Amino acid sequence: MALKAKDIIANPLDLLSFLIPLAILYGVNFLLSTIIGKLMFERGDAIALVYGTVMRNLSIALAIAMTAFGKEQGSEIALIIAMAYIIQVQAAAWYVQFTDQIFGAQPESQMALEKSA
Repeated sequence: MALKAKDIIANPLDLLSFLIPLAILYGVNFLLSTIIGKLMFERGDAIALVYGTVMRNLSIALAIAMTAFGKEQGSEIALIIAMAYIIQVQAAAWYVQFTDQIFGAQPESQMALEKSA
């Protein structure tokens, strides 16, 4: 974000043009992985699928973007990836709150195993 600080200050509404596609991307990722998880896997594996597919390696994407696109475009992509971190963490926190409603409550046998471990 420091690379684009002057641009952000000059045009703060430009952030919305990055935020909306990111929100759509994460929404689609959560929705697709949740549907596939519910249809094809048991509760624990479905949850792992959701977090494994939605929580991608953004730091790797940042490094590739900075290398592939050069300083000017790379700094814009770095800003998008920084914003993606914000959305990703907040969306994951919200998703955790709805996990039992989406996939059902955790079986008591698993709860007992986790407490003993």
